[in-house]
Amino acid sequence: MIFTNILKKIIISISLALLFGQQDIDLIKQKEINPPQEEATEAVAEEEEKEVEIAIEEKKEVSTPPQKASKQKVETQKNWWSYPTDIKPTKRHGDDLLVLVNKEYALSADYVPADLVSAAKSGIRKGNQHMVRNIVIADLTELVKAAKNDGIDLSIRSGYRSYSTQVSTYQYWLRYNNNVADNADKVSARAGHSQHQLGTAIDFSTSEIQDGIGGRFHTTKAAKWLEENAWCYGFVISFPQGYESVTGYNYESWHYRYIGKDNALEMINSGKILEVYLREKN
Repeated sequence: MIFTNILKKIIISISLALLFGQQDIDLIKQKEINPPQEEATEAVAEEEEKEVEIAIEEKKEVSTPPQKASKQKVETQKNWWSYPTDIKPTKRHGDDLLVLVNKEYALSADYVPADLVSAAKSGIRKGNQHMVRNIVIADLTELVKAAKNDGIDLSIRSGYRSYSTQVSTYQYWLRYNNNVADNADKVSARAGHSQHQLGTAIDFSTSEIQDGIGGRFHTTKAAKWLEENAWCYGFVISFPQGYESVTGYNYESWHYRYIGKDNALEMINSGKILEVYLREKN
């Protein structure tokens, strides 16, 4: 029996050698040992009013350790994603471009910017689906034109988001994380704590990734362009990589907030991130 099995293997090997080259045989054997895995399908979350579509797997990708260490000494907390027990109202009015909205300071449920307009006024793609404050339009228009001149195609995936919409958004992420608030709080703001309620925060995307959003955005030319140029038009990244313990949120390469050209220039020259810069202004 043993001799028969050995003889069969020899015959099979000779047959394969006649039909295929040695490299083909090695490839066949390798595939038998390590069959290719099916590509995971990208789970996508849709929030109320279809303002944001976030690739779930890409959200997880964002939580990887930052590549660059923080150069600036800033106050951090051990459980950086947590909310304090004492929530305070914002020190500045919501219309103020330098108002600090974070996990400690919250906007009221009835705050709605009075000058909301369609983002389409700026010429940005998908702008007719989102609202931003009118004060943003002029500089956003310049940004979009400058990006296009450099071969960058930008689109908007989220602008103004109401208090009630943020309630739904956070509840979605809470359910997705099996009602573990510690996990949801890393990727989504609770109602009143979202910069989107200000009407000056924008989630950008690009045709490079079919106008999607999430972790893969940071690999695009658009993300690189915004990182280097957005501040020139008054926009700064809200949740930069390497500062999760300061901002309270995972890195979001697509999320920018408008604070005006002069303020953005001052912030960049100071070497501070937005969270620290605004803390000192409030």
